Amino acid sequence: MKTLFKGKEETVKIMKPLSDKREYRRIVLENSLQVLLISDPETDKCAAAMNVAVGYFSDPEGLHGISYLLGTILYHAKEECPSKKSFIEYVAEHMGIRILL
Repeated sequence: MKTLFKGKEETVKIMKPLSDKREYRRIVLENSLQVLLISDPETDKCAAAMNVAVGYFSDPEGLHGISYLLGTILYHAKEECPSKKSFIEYVAEHMGIRILL
């Protein structure tokens, strides 16, 4: 099979229910981004999602609250420029998780 990405495929045991017939693969791109690929031949739909390790649990040591500060800045930027779509509105419109401040 031809590889379509630059990086490496890692063999990782992915826990799933016995009834789940989908195939899972984990790859790590050259920029260290980890990707989970899920193949389900029984569907005609496809989707993509991205999880960025940010938020309270990812705050660097000594910088607790930095994720809250970023969320506050995004929220107030929306108030300053109501004619422009905010990042939060963009994420919400594209079925992402909306941050409630």
